[in-house]
Amino acid sequence: FQLYPLIELAKQQVKETVMNALGRLVAEGKIEAVPLPAFNVERPADVSHGDFSCNAAMASAKALRNNPRAIGQMIADAAVLDGTVFEKIEVAGPGFLNFFISPLWFNETVGEVISSGSDYGKTELGKGKRVLVEFVSANPTGPMHIGNARGGALGDSLSSVLQFAGYEVEREFYVNDAGNQIEKFGKSLNLRFMQICNGKGQAVIEKCSGNIQDICETIYNDTENFPMPEDVYLGMDIIEHAYNYFKENGSSLSNESEDIRKKTLTAFALPKNIAGLERDLAKYRITYDNWFKESTLHNDGSVNEIIQKLKASGYTYEQDGALWFKSSQLGDEKDRVLIRANGVVTYFVPDIAYHYNKLAVRGFDRAIDI
Repeated sequence: FQLYPLIELAKQQVKETVMNALGRLVAEGKIEAVPLPAFNVERPADVSHGDFSCNAAMASAKALRNNPRAIGQMIADAAVLDGTVFEKIEVAGPGFLNFFISPLWFNETVGEVISSGSDYGKTELGKGKRVLVEFVSANPTGPMHIGNARGGALGDSLSSVLQFAGYEVEREFYVNDAGNQIEKFGKSLNLRFMQICNGKGQAVIEKCSGNIQDICETIYNDTENFPMPEDVYLGMDIIEHAYNYFKENGSSLSNESEDIRKKTLTAFALPKNIAGLERDLAKYRITYDNWFKESTLHNDGSVNEIIQKLKASGYTYEQDGALWFKSSQLGDEKDRVLIRANGVVTYFVPDIAYHYNKLAVRGFDRAIDI
């Protein structure tokens, strides 16, 4: 469904009116029959200058070898406004042609708005084109912050505008459930869980009568009895996750290896964080078509596949035991490491794989990141 843009219709009528007037002037022998340059039709910043302004007279002055103001007056006198949305033309300044819309146009516009309802203004500009808008994509290891909320408003609004313009739009949240931040998340959960399981943690639980808020605040504030290194997440949400696992499952996990504890606690807490992100976004009416997990790219071989594609492209090289991407040849300020000397891929690789998935695998015509 597409409404013919009424403003574009008015602009087109300005052009046609001017061209027809010039044709009459040539037929009457008042101006020469010479090729004339293109001219512009714009909306004036000052409404006293009319609803539309045209520079045809000034653009034609050199070709017609005449004063632009005089040319403008001739065009205005020869113009026929019957059948258009305009009621008058005025010549202003050095030769601007200012067109004034008649009340009939406003009446018709209001009628169009009423009859079209919520579809007023829709176009088919993007018909047949698929756009993926990825926005917010907050770190799932903790709650959202106000910057994420801002990104949500921007991304959702842009998606709605694109849909109104006829594009097939999908909203996507990229869940960073792999990489260093998840390792850090698991380490943080493990440390807090082990603190809760020890004697000091048990004493806090007993003293606070199992009240989760009091338990979290006590452990969080008592850095002497519950110390944490700097390279972990220190928020109370980590303590809350660790205590909830303890409350539901007891302390038996403390007897397992550290690696098993980290994986188990991450698997327990991460889905709850993601559900929290989804819940918070829904509070201001933001819902997603897709929640795309980074881990998917690692598990299905996409990360390794993109490394091989980059190698085959000739845009990689090895240096100091690491694999580098020649991104400086493509406009970047420097080259980027793809695989560190220890064999671990950088965050850059799954990012590339993710965008390859958007455009090449899923076939979106455009991918927009906010």
